[in-house]
Amino acid sequence: MGRNITASKRGFGYDPVTRSLGVYVDGALAASFPPTPGRTYFVNNITGASTNDGLSWANAMDQPSTAITAGVAYQATHATNNEYIRNTIVMQGTATAYEALTSLAGYTDYVGIGADPTGNGGGIARIDGAGAKDSVDTGSSTVRGVNFYNLQFTHTSTPGTTYYCFDIAGAMYRSRFEHCGFTNGGAACFHAKSMGSIIIDDCHCMQDQFNALYGALIGSTSASTGNFNNCWIKNSNFHGNTAGFLNYNNSCSNTLLENCTFMGGTNGFVDLDNDANGAAHYLHIVNCYGFGTDSTSINAGGFEITNHYTLKALGCMGNDNGTLHNYPTITD
Repeated sequence: MGRNITASKRGFGYDPVTRSLGVYVDGALAASFPPTPGRTYFVNNITGASTNDGLSWANAMDQPSTAITAGVAYQATHATNNEYIRNTIVMQGTATAYEALTSLAGYTDYVGIGADPTGNGGGIARIDGAGAKDSVDTGSSTVRGVNFYNLQFTHTSTPGTTYYCFDIAGAMYRSRFEHCGFTNGGAACFHAKSMGSIIIDDCHCMQDQFNALYGALIGSTSASTGNFNNCWIKNSNFHGNTAGFLNYNNSCSNTLLENCTFMGGTNGFVDLDNDANGAAHYLHIVNCYGFGTDSTSINAGGFEITNHYTLKALGCMGNDNGTLHNYPTITD
């Protein structure tokens, strides 16, 4: 049971700000046991308010952007080189989507509490661009150490528009997405100009009301613009009007795509790596399925890998406009 800390003489006292249990002797704090050095901010866009501290559900904040501002300020109170204190932002799923984000707090866990994020409708913890902006747009900033769990990023725009559900226009490193949904979108559901050491697990880029041109777009739309190194994408589905997954970047060292499905109107999975950096920088695709209608020839529909598809793909199956091909091909 929590006690009034200032009046505690002996025994235990709970500090709701640091969420720590303290041991008091003659009114003085003798020991403190916080769950983590960071803070947890609770967000509910129905019951919360921008003026609340967000340190409990009873005093929840209104938007994740409010919690991001508070979390960044708290991290800044720590000594230089110790500002990597990890915070958590917990968002309750309601009947209303959360407002779009134009920045993220690094070294922070973003957790959705609610219905499955691959569905549609109320109860999902979802962030919505609302037709006029990306649901999350990190701008030119480099973001590090952000983890997302059980969240939906949605954007109700028609295919071909410039909007994304989640847009990493700068770079993102050492982060993960687990059990998240990226729905609708215009240019792509998920876009990253450059990223490294990213884990994407049990995530879905998909159609709800509209379908983006690309489920996932790595790099720009014309040339290699960044890295795609040390990433692990697994157990996920990517669906787009043109391609399920499109990679432009040439440096893909140690990146693995495993147990994924790529579905596209023209191609399932497209890798446009021009081989400029050599074999050490190839990505690898293992036990994946790609569907596309561009051609019935191997490596032209379900998968279109510009260079060395027999070296990059293993145990994969491509559906090339109704004709099935194994990757790599096996000859006696």
